[in-house]
Amino acid sequence: MLFGQSVFQSVVERLEREVEDMPPAEEATPVFGINSFSASLVFDTATQDPSCANRPLDSYLGFLEEPTPPPAPEPERMPSYLEKTSLSDVSDELAITEKDTVETLGEKRRTFARANHPDAVSPQFRDNATRRMTAANLLIDQAIRFLER
Repeated sequence: MLFGQSVFQSVVERLEREVEDMPPAEEATPVFGINSFSASLVFDTATQDPSCANRPLDSYLGFLEEPTPPPAPEPERMPSYLEKTSLSDVSDELAITEKDTVETLGEKRRTFARANHPDAVSPQFRDNATRRMTAANLLIDQAIRFLER
């Protein structure tokens, strides 16, 4: 604090005194824009030959090899187990016996569904997977009803 004033207040007062002591400046006309440029800059970007604009790119791409198209995808083959849609084929695969319990039949259903569920195969093979799951569910449900008698 200088004489009961803060440093900021003393600086502001000194600047005000300097402004008062300065001689009046001539009235200047307002200038718009940048003072150092008195004219606009215009570059001629048009060319006679429009293909010359791509010469640097063409020069760069000239060193690259032509891209080879990707090979055509081979048609997907149906897995052999999905071709077996008959009730006897699914029954052989499940191997249901008289010794099975409700718990073992439930486990067989889950195991079969993990491998054959229609949502787990390609869309073009879903019909066969649906037939297999329908047959498996039918056989397992019949075995459970037989056990519950």
